[in-house]
Amino acid sequence: MRGLGEALEADRAYLFRLKEEADDWYATQLAEWAAEGVAPQIANPDLKRVPMAKGGYGRWLRAFLENRTISGPVRTFPQEERPLLEAQDIRSLLAVPVFWEGRLWGFLGVDDCRRERAFSTEEEAFLRTGAEVLALVLDLVERHHHLERLLDQAPLYLARLDSEGRPLWANLAFRSAFPSPPPLPLGQALARPGEAVRVQAGQAEWRLLATQGPGEEALEVLALGVDLRERLEARAREARWALFRQNLLRVYETLMAEGVSDSLFGLILEAALETVPHAQAGSVAVLKEDGYYHFVAAKGYDLQALRQVRLHPHEPLALTAHPKAQVFTQEDLRRFHERLDPEKRRVFEEAGRTREIRAILSVPVYLAGERKAFLYLDNFERENAFTPLDLELAEAFASQLGLLLRRLELEGKLQHLAYHDPLTGLPNRLFFLEKLAQALKERPEGTALLYLDLDGLKLVNDLDGHAAGDEVIRAVAARLRAALCPRDMVARQGGDEFLVLLQGLRHPEEAARVAERLLETVHLPLPLSRRTYRLTTSIGIALGGAGLPPEELLKRADLALYHAKAEGKNRMAFYEAHLQERLRREMGLLEALHKALKQGGDLHLVYQPIVDLRTKEAVALEALLRWRLAPPAEFVPLAERHGLAAELGRFVLRRALAEARAHALPVHVNVSPKELLDPSFPAQVAEALEESGVAPERLVLEITESALIPDERGRDAGQALEALKRLGVRLYLDDFGRGHSSLARLAHLPVDGLKLDQAFTQALGSPPDPEGPAARVVAAVFALAQALGLQAVAEGIEDEATLAHLKALGFALGQGFLLGRPGPISPKGIGGVS
Repeated sequence: MRGLGEALEADRAYLFRLKEEADDWYATQLAEWAAEGVAPQIANPDLKRVPMAKGGYGRWLRAFLENRTISGPVRTFPQEERPLLEAQDIRSLLAVPVFWEGRLWGFLGVDDCRRERAFSTEEEAFLRTGAEVLALVLDLVERHHHLERLLDQAPLYLARLDSEGRPLWANLAFRSAFPSPPPLPLGQALARPGEAVRVQAGQAEWRLLATQGPGEEALEVLALGVDLRERLEARAREARWALFRQNLLRVYETLMAEGVSDSLFGLILEAALETVPHAQAGSVAVLKEDGYYHFVAAKGYDLQALRQVRLHPHEPLALTAHPKAQVFTQEDLRRFHERLDPEKRRVFEEAGRTREIRAILSVPVYLAGERKAFLYLDNFERENAFTPLDLELAEAFASQLGLLLRRLELEGKLQHLAYHDPLTGLPNRLFFLEKLAQALKERPEGTALLYLDLDGLKLVNDLDGHAAGDEVIRAVAARLRAALCPRDMVARQGGDEFLVLLQGLRHPEEAARVAERLLETVHLPLPLSRRTYRLTTSIGIALGGAGLPPEELLKRADLALYHAKAEGKNRMAFYEAHLQERLRREMGLLEALHKALKQGGDLHLVYQPIVDLRTKEAVALEALLRWRLAPPAEFVPLAERHGLAAELGRFVLRRALAEARAHALPVHVNVSPKELLDPSFPAQVAEALEESGVAPERLVLEITESALIPDERGRDAGQALEALKRLGVRLYLDDFGRGHSSLARLAHLPVDGLKLDQAFTQALGSPPDPEGPAARVVAAVFALAQALGLQAVAEGIEDEATLAHLKALGFALGQGFLLGRPGPISPKGIGGVS
């Protein structure tokens, strides 16, 4: 304020805060400087909460809101403004608004109490600059306050310390945790100013940074600390549970190696004592068939003496009515033992050292909801020895005791369940691999592994539910078991997969004969409650060998199974070394095909012309998909096997229609049966036509006869064909003669033409034999097309003699390498035909 007042040769400089309330704006003086001999007004009560509009200063408020100045001699001001100003001996004044964050915050002004004056433009600009600086200061102050509040609420320990460790500033977390300064090694930080030092003191981790304080030589330390108590407690807790798992694993390793025995109770007790360090001794009492609790394990006591004691469930030591772990004191034990008969009490006092126990952690053990045992963990030092975590761990061991009791009670059933499939009763994978390992060890060359996968079980589940699927699996399992010799074994791998172990083979052909028998067995009609099912299976066969581990033989059989399924299912395949590389190539191609379908870079179309046999001119183009990485004969079946056929079809359709804009010929696009069975396929075609702008009559969809046969779910392509015809799209039957369409069905199909399968064309011979059977079939197909009013296209024309024969029969259209090979669209033509 002084700087402003003296620079403007004023008698006072002041700052007023303006606050908007419901009924008015109110002004309150916040700061003031007064020159020597001029009466200060900072304590003037009339300058507190001055109503602007109601107090006669509405002109000031409007000016400030519009970012204008109030300036000049007071005698020129309106009468209602002058009394308060003249009471302060003000003769002239200059006041400018202060804006902060885009809103009117207050005003800054100077008074002249000795003369009347008009303030210049430069003086007004100077005061406005002061108002802008003040707004910046307000912003910094507000930000500092926000930061300070944020730091104060942070869960970290934050403080500025002098070189002696006394807090210069500390946030709430620091002040709450350390009423007196914590002993921090500040010397390490002070020795390396500007370098953050990481230290751990008590249960906190600290970062200490020595910096220059306000004085020229004084150093202060910025301290940031993190409370490690929760982390340390979590680590300790996890360490205890890790020890629990480790000790329990040791128990179960013994169980697997030696079987079930009473010695396991002692192992569990030892593991519990090691895991619960506050337990210095312990025992286990189990409810036996005679209706009494018997001690079966003890540590720190005389077990042989304790075995003499039988505790009835109604006696207080056994039946304490606590459903979970509970700690009892020596006084509790004293009251319990007073109710025992003298002989039992003597044994406990001598063998069980009950007078020494200060705390006993008693945990009931349940089996099928009934209390069957107790785990006792004892401490000889203090009553509050056991922590809540000790109780948790003790209950965990008690639950393991319950499992052990269950194992003892149902050992036979558990043994069966461990090695058999619950649905079929067949051996499971674990049991099978053990037997396979034994067979490979005894006679590896006479061993074979068959890996079976049912074809069609998913359809059963989809049609009739998983209960029907389970019934089918049980029936197939029984058939497989009946079809094998007693020395061989069938196991259920899981789902719809089975494993067969063949032993004592003299030749690989014997494994093939068994596989053929199993193929026939599975394929037999399977009449069950709701319907008769007809399933098939695929079988992979791997032969044993010296030094071959079970896992490798299983892997080989799996690869052979994959090959059998890829070849068309309902067949068997032997493992061969090249299958590994073939599978690796297939997976690589599959990944590349996914990428190509997304980006489109490696996939492109070529076009083979359909030619007028009379003029040799192209009348239509068939779009054929090509890929840089594999031929169509490889990647198209790959796409079908892995569910990409529909996506591949959409790619061809959209690309062919987009490229059709570059020529005027109709374009033929092949459609897979799966696409036609998709209810949304006609809509996809309509959308593609609309996007490309190609007229529907220029699109010809080629479908195979197999697409017209209802699938195993009874789905039919008829509705899709009708919908496509309504779009104006033309339909051709491709590879006609290879399928099994009936004449009655063919007569009612909404198709426009058919393409004679090239196998018939090639069967004509060169030169064709006009009287041969192939010639008669081709002539019959042409006659059938004419009778049905269908356009006929002969495929596979590769020489002039065949061309002449087909023309003589009446074929008007043809396709083949003689007439044009597949190629890209170019100004010179397509496939050699222009």
